[in-house]
Amino acid sequence: MDFINKKILSFIIISVITAAAVYLIFHLKNVYDEFAHWKSKEEVLEKELNDLREEANSHRKFLEKLRSDPEFQDAVARKELGYGDKEERLYRFSK
Repeated sequence: MDFINKKILSFIIISVITAAAVYLIFHLKNVYDEFAHWKSKEEVLEKELNDLREEANSHRKFLEKLRSDPEFQDAVARKELGYGDKEERLYRFSK
């Protein structure tokens, strides 16, 4: 009788350990899938951050040139605002 109890107890312990191992494997798979998702999202956000940094740098250069270069100021005023010199006659057409 003692041998059978030890055998049953061993079977129960092995079954619990096996069930725990299976649970951990499935749980680790879910954790890894979530990690992979966030890792790919991180890569996308890093690229977006780099693009925004480049855009900010481009705007900074534009503003610096606009502040310091009178010819550039004139060109921007003509193009963006439709301004001209005193001697020029401007014609505006409706779209």
